Amino acid sequence: MAKPKQTKKAAAWSLVIMGAGFAASLPFQGSLVGKMLVGSFEAGLVGGLADWFAVTALFRHPLGIPIPHTALLPKNRDKMTEGLVSAVENNLLNKDSITEKIAGYKAAETVLDTLAKELHTDGAKTMIDTLCKRILAGLPMEQIAPLVAREIKSQAGAFDLGPILERASIQMSERGYDVKALDYGLKQAEEWLVKPETIMFLGEAGMKAVSGIQLNGLMQFAMNAFMGYLNEERLGSILQGYLFDRVEDMKREGSALRYKVLDLVRTQTVRIAMSESVQQGLNDWKNSMLDGWNAEETVLNKLTELRDKALAGMEDGKYVDTYALPAIERVLSDLRADEALLTSLNAKIVEGVTTLLEKNHSKIGNLVRENVDKMDNASLVSLIEDKVGQDLQWIRINGAVTGFIIGIALTALRIVLE
Repeated sequence: MAKPKQTKKAAAWSLVIMGAGFAASLPFQGSLVGKMLVGSFEAGLVGGLADWFAVTALFRHPLGIPIPHTALLPKNRDKMTEGLVSAVENNLLNKDSITEKIAGYKAAETVLDTLAKELHTDGAKTMIDTLCKRILAGLPMEQIAPLVAREIKSQAGAFDLGPILERASIQMSERGYDVKALDYGLKQAEEWLVKPETIMFLGEAGMKAVSGIQLNGLMQFAMNAFMGYLNEERLGSILQGYLFDRVEDMKREGSALRYKVLDLVRTQTVRIAMSESVQQGLNDWKNSMLDGWNAEETVLNKLTELRDKALAGMEDGKYVDTYALPAIERVLSDLRADEALLTSLNAKIVEGVTTLLEKNHSKIGNLVRENVDKMDNASLVSLIEDKVGQDLQWIRINGAVTGFIIGIALTALRIVLE
């Protein structure tokens, strides 16, 4: 397609050709061919000049002469501006047409598809990496810590340790902890019994116990005779041997004494665990510990430590491909599959755009008006000539050519009539 300046040159040359042809054919108008050429070039010249005048009169005064009804665009600038604003607001970008267009537009699907398509680009990965790090680094730990600490205390305070104690007593038997505890106790007892000082300890304790017994008559006499035979070392050895035998017996699987002790341990463990006073005491101890615990400081330190470790682990950015992108893809896939949600989102988007359009539709016209008002007449004329001048110049060319053809026809008709 020809450029505007080239079209303008072609229009000027068409007028020059018609004028030159008219002047060159005048000496030959006595002949038939000469008359035909003079008539055709004359009509072409008149048509070209008339169209040049008409086209020029739109933008400026022809030859600078202030002829009435010329320079139409500068003189009717306000009318033209208002007409342009009206065309934009009421025809090109009217509210009804825009609302109708966006009503069927699936904006939510388009956004999700675009995000899914661009997710694995380097730019998107960099943005996700930067965004995640800034969000994590900017978390207000000082504000989060009291909330977390308060919730921990609340949940721990409301938690009853009684059922746990009861379950622990049952688990102790089911998992054989009572057997392990008994075996450990027997081992410690055995190690204690073989110590040299144990004999004296048992002897002294036994002598005190026996000497405290008060009997009557012959029984007391017999007891005194027996006590005269014994001393701490002898009595301690007797007791040591007796206890050692009992320990060895309880270490043996199938021992009746072992079974009785284990049964006693299990019974007492369950009884203690189900005791309301024990459970209440355990809960009171727990609550006392919670009251004296500076939870906010502990939670703040732990949250800060976790954040710093997370930021250090995110330093190389590998987490984006390993964790962030798969998580985002799952979210996008879930959203894309939720038809009800997409329908709701599209409705909200249309409603929001429509509301925004209704509130600001007049600003479109105002924007056009402001931009036009910023230009002086020369700039405005130049802008319009640049956009439509090419077609207007073709009017000049067509006028000259059409005039030339009509001139031939009229000259021929006149010759025939003469």
